[in-house]
Amino acid sequence: MKRNKLISLLLCAALLAVTVISGCGKSGGSGSSAPAQEASGSKEEAPAADTGEEAAAPAEEAADDDVPAPDPNEHYSITYTGYWSDSTYEDGSYCETMLEDALDCDITVIKQEGNDALNVMLASGEMPDCGTFSGKSSAWMYDQELVRTIPRKMVEKYCPSLIEVYDEYPLLYAQTLNPDNPDEFNYLTGVTFQFVGYYLNCDYYRYDWIQNLGIDLGVNVEQVTDRLYVADDGIELSKFIEIMDAFVNQDPDGNGKADTVGVTGQNLTHPQYFSAYGFHTGVNDDGTGKAEMYYALPEYKEFLKGFAELNARGLVDQDIIQGNRQLMWDKVNSGNAGYYIVSTNALQASWATDRPPLQLLERIPEATILATPGIKPDGGTVQSNVNPTPAYENFFVRADIDDQKLAKILQMVELAWFGGGDEDFHASMLYGEKDVDWKWNEDGTAPVKINNLANGERGTWTFGQLGQGADATAWIADDPLFNAGNKYWTGPDGSWMKFQHPEYKIDITNSTDIATISAEVSGDLNAYVGEYRTQAFLGQIDVDETWDDYLAELDRLGYNRLMDEYEKLDPLEDVIASYAN
Repeated sequence: MKRNKLISLLLCAALLAVTVISGCGKSGGSGSSAPAQEASGSKEEAPAADTGEEAAAPAEEAADDDVPAPDPNEHYSITYTGYWSDSTYEDGSYCETMLEDALDCDITVIKQEGNDALNVMLASGEMPDCGTFSGKSSAWMYDQELVRTIPRKMVEKYCPSLIEVYDEYPLLYAQTLNPDNPDEFNYLTGVTFQFVGYYLNCDYYRYDWIQNLGIDLGVNVEQVTDRLYVADDGIELSKFIEIMDAFVNQDPDGNGKADTVGVTGQNLTHPQYFSAYGFHTGVNDDGTGKAEMYYALPEYKEFLKGFAELNARGLVDQDIIQGNRQLMWDKVNSGNAGYYIVSTNALQASWATDRPPLQLLERIPEATILATPGIKPDGGTVQSNVNPTPAYENFFVRADIDDQKLAKILQMVELAWFGGGDEDFHASMLYGEKDVDWKWNEDGTAPVKINNLANGERGTWTFGQLGQGADATAWIADDPLFNAGNKYWTGPDGSWMKFQHPEYKIDITNSTDIATISAEVSGDLNAYVGEYRTQAFLGQIDVDETWDDYLAELDRLGYNRLMDEYEKLDPLEDVIASYAN
């Protein structure tokens, strides 16, 4: 066994003959917070939670209600691969050793370098015991006979923190349970709340320019910091056009030069542009209950015509069709552009200082910014997508793993993803060694980095990437500027959440041939849709005259065949409601 690096807090696990951590630290399995003992952020200990193993009991006696348990006489070796498991991974890392000591086992990280290496690994029969295998669907893994099912009762016993999330979002059960046997999971999904109610679609305006120009936005605006303002609603399309016209033609920076541009963005497919014309990305309800991809909607046709007109008026930066993110960043950061689309997470100084809006604020001291939830049709509402669940990546277990070893793997999942209810352990899986690489803030509510470790360094994020529950997501999002707008974008109570909706239909249970058909036709469809969009934007085609031909070509390329599969599905909001009831 590798060297012991287990922090002193984990000594509570000595109560068990087989050392397993499940509940030291600030809280038991729920992850709820208790007050810190001191202002320095020290954590209050709570009793250890049940780990599913009985001290000094034989394996058959340790089983609770016939739930298999690890053999207490077996020293397990587990092979694993996942995020941040490439050649730079340090064998015997700090996080790896923490898990080994807590579980009394050996862990070996199998390194993989991209999809080609992953394919070779799987084809050669060298699949690790467990892990994530990016890009590999559950159907494919089972077709190849690579993986096994996971008994629900074992997950309920050994991964209580994960089950809490599943119970809060029952759609996760529909996604992961075997449709022929609801007592078995086909795989486990990791979790992150980042794209459920923290990181929302957002656009930013130079608010100092808007104030210089005296434009009334028609929405309520709150100043939440000295340089950040937030709107409670989206900007109407006609008002947006007025702002862009003023940014281009009325010298918003007051330098006496015509050197500013209007609409900027990495491309023409940002959701905010679509929202301005009454639809959203992905699958939409066409108004009659029929599912349509955004690019076949009548509203999309109006978007194409509208942006072609804006371009003809010189209100859209010509470089928008290049797809060059850095070029667009430079335009905003240098003061050439006063509008940009990004997510609310771009307010976080822990990683986003090289891009708008933070780089803009650093370069131009007089700049202030306005964040809005998007653009809306005149008299309409913002249309924005949010993930229907916190599902994040798929975790599989190799086909030949027996139930006793599976129990040990599931204990590893609970610890690696959620710390077994011990927030010190959980934070260490993401940030490294406590009081060396990180410490608790004064309130004891979030880790503060001492050393800014790269993902994977010391094993950080290698094991814990899939465990971004509500607490960890709040840690990641913890930033003064971001937090200043929490009442708008931090769900589920954020006021912008009313603009967020899932796609109209998603094959959450993989019960149709959507994935297969999409793999066959999406390449050609996307290429054609992109070509038509660019031609329309540049005024090279008349959209009204060519629209019927466009739809016919979509059909020829397989669009209607794909959408026929969507007609087999219920609307996702109906599915969510059925599970809620």
